[in-house]
Amino acid sequence: MFVGVLAIGLIVAWVVDDGGEVALAGRAAPDFTVELLDGGEFDLAGHLADDGRPLVLNLWASWCAPCRAEIPTLSAFAVTHPGTAVLGVAVEDQPEDARGLAAELDPSYPLGLADGGFESSYPNLGLPVTYFIDDSGVVTHVFNGLLTKERLEELTTT
Repeated sequence: MFVGVLAIGLIVAWVVDDGGEVALAGRAAPDFTVELLDGGEFDLAGHLADDGRPLVLNLWASWCAPCRAEIPTLSAFAVTHPGTAVLGVAVEDQPEDARGLAAELDPSYPLGLADGGFESSYPNLGLPVTYFIDDSGVVTHVFNGLLTKERLEELTTT
């Protein structure tokens, strides 16, 4: 109960803090641009305009054991579901550590590095956390914790 109240309080504080946009289910996803580990960048507005696929946005860190366990599941999903884009964004991490994990696990989807603006718009109360953004740019679900294949399938079809 305490954790739930704390979580709600933190989300309200983020929303009220600077008036910035915060990603919440049922609302438009705040636009962001992140540097990709393999070069280039990912821009949500550009993705929606040019690519148009729904997006599974996974927040992870190299030091997060559940994140390490989840990346192969997301990688397999990205291969078998080409109609949905997948993007992993390292948060609360050192760039060299994030690059090391990317080289070790070699996921089939792009990985990026968060900056402070991204992290304030896409908050987490613990990692991993995954935001599901539909093709019109609306956050449909926010899932905190380790995604299973079954839960990933369910959340991308509802």
